[in-house]
Amino acid sequence: MKNRLILLSLAILLLQAPLYAGVVYEIEVKDHEQSPPKTESIQAAVEGRHLKMGIASGGKGKQGEMIFRGDRREMVVVDHENRTYHKIDEATIGQIAGQLSEAERMMADALKNVPEDKRAMMEQMMKQKMPPGAQAAPQRPKNELKKTSERADRNGYPCVKYEVQRDGRKVRELWVTDWSNVEGGSDVVDAFEDMADFFSEMMDSIPSFGGQGPGGDPAFEHMKEIGGFPVVTREFDDDGSLEGETFLRSSKRQTIDPDAFEPPSGYKRQEMFRPE
Repeated sequence: MKNRLILLSLAILLLQAPLYAGVVYEIEVKDHEQSPPKTESIQAAVEGRHLKMGIASGGKGKQGEMIFRGDRREMVVVDHENRTYHKIDEATIGQIAGQLSEAERMMADALKNVPEDKRAMMEQMMKQKMPPGAQAAPQRPKNELKKTSERADRNGYPCVKYEVQRDGRKVRELWVTDWSNVEGGSDVVDAFEDMADFFSEMMDSIPSFGGQGPGGDPAFEHMKEIGGFPVVTREFDDDGSLEGETFLRSSKRQTIDPDAFEPPSGYKRQEMFRPE
């Protein structure tokens, strides 16, 4: 009888487990660079160390998706319009970083004997002939995170305000709530922080990848320092005008198909950068 009770308890637990397998977040994105501002809804699904997030179209076509696999240390960017995807892992980062270093060396050698008055023109011509991933880029700007004393409820969550500044100018504003205030927060923090580390590694190695936010910054910069979920994020242009906003609208536990964290079936993989 005792063994039957134990088996019954295990069966109940196994049946209940999928209900708490993942967490899904609904996020509203507002693009203020369009007139009138364009508003879209995207979804973020998290399970274990895996994260899948929609990419707002911004008026440039259909929405895409970004998949991060913490177990493989890889990111997949999906283009639904063209039914293709790119895959970036640590090997890819090393390969493109090597291309960039070699391209910079070759350019420096080629420009050694070019007259000063023609050097800028020649350098520009050489850059245009390089594959995008091998084009040199300046070091990404250094941003400073500042925690303010401002506190307020945002979308029903108690938040504290952070500011990200560059050269004394505010480029980003974050209203952050503690992970414990968000449904499944303790279950997803590792996935978000793993992805933040991956983005940082990628941007440090290959500045020419560009950022996921204005100014060439990774979208998840400072994720560890803020220690919570950004309920509201606002991005500002050089002149202080508002570029874009994101809002956390809801979160819920939900069963997530493991295939959701893989490239869609039938989609073709494309290399990140191919020589001309």
